[in-house]
Amino acid sequence: MRKYALISILLIALVLLTGCGPALPEGCEKGDFKVGMVSDVGGLDDASFNENTWEGLQRADDELAVCAKFIESQAQADYEKNITEFAEQDYDLIITVGFLLGDATAKMAEQYPDVKFGIIDVGYLESPNLAGITFNVDEASFPIGYLAAGMAVEQDPDDPQVSYVGGMQIPPVEQFIVAYEAGVAYYNAQKGTDVKFTGVYVGDFEAPDQGKIQGNSLIDEGADVILGCGGKTGNGGLAAAKERGKLGIGVDVDQYYTLPNEKDILITSTMKRLDNAVFTVVESLVNDEFPGGGVYVGSLANGGVGLAPYHDIDVPAELAAEVEAILIAVEAGELDTGW
Repeated sequence: MRKYALISILLIALVLLTGCGPALPEGCEKGDFKVGMVSDVGGLDDASFNENTWEGLQRADDELAVCAKFIESQAQADYEKNITEFAEQDYDLIITVGFLLGDATAKMAEQYPDVKFGIIDVGYLESPNLAGITFNVDEASFPIGYLAAGMAVEQDPDDPQVSYVGGMQIPPVEQFIVAYEAGVAYYNAQKGTDVKFTGVYVGDFEAPDQGKIQGNSLIDEGADVILGCGGKTGNGGLAAAKERGKLGIGVDVDQYYTLPNEKDILITSTMKRLDNAVFTVVESLVNDEFPGGGVYVGSLANGGVGLAPYHDIDVPAELAAEVEAILIAVEAGELDTGW
């Protein structure tokens, strides 16, 4: 009986340690900064947004006096509860990942004034203990729209079409799409072509099957290049492009490395260096320079956004040179990205 009682106690202890909110990572020592990350509903395995943010915190864990921990949100109703988990355990900094966490983060920042907060893709909140983390992703998405149009012409000169499969229609996603479309329009204006632009918002970041269905529908309508923009949903659109022999464009990270099944059809990815941004914010905390009340903005100029390499895709030299010239003009403020 004692044996079974001991086993029961050990099992209960294990459940408490692993299943009841965040616990300090192994190796944390007194005096280390504790940093918590609350993901959006896409999860850490989205191969883009949440995953790249966590990579930045893992780097901070490795290189700085920081202990990092994450909680994955299963639904929007979890946001406040998950933030509270960290705040009640006296975490020094809580990073919330995404536009949809704006209201919950603002509320918790007011409720816990001694805790510092950073929120990705929100720059409108004003609180002395909160820093916004935003990106001029349109600066990279505009030249990629131009590139996609040129590649569509290469693939199908008689009826070229550039498309997208988006997640939820919220500003951080629209910023990709609007500039992408403007880049296609700029290509048409420069070349006298009529590259068509189509796409769809699925309304969900975690619906790869629906993303694939919509991707196939766009291909049936003539899509030659598909931008997957919206976590796992966008990845579903890229899966459709792969199966149908079309080209794709990734987002947030260089998805050549995170989507091994689709890597050979990816022209490039619109990179949004969330890892660098969150590392910079955490480093500011460690150096007692936390930008509370301010906003970190990732841009072409500071390497916060950019284009991934072309990898396996043979982009014509003339088109590649034109894209490079557009990047320079956008960074200099000489071209309007449409956003």
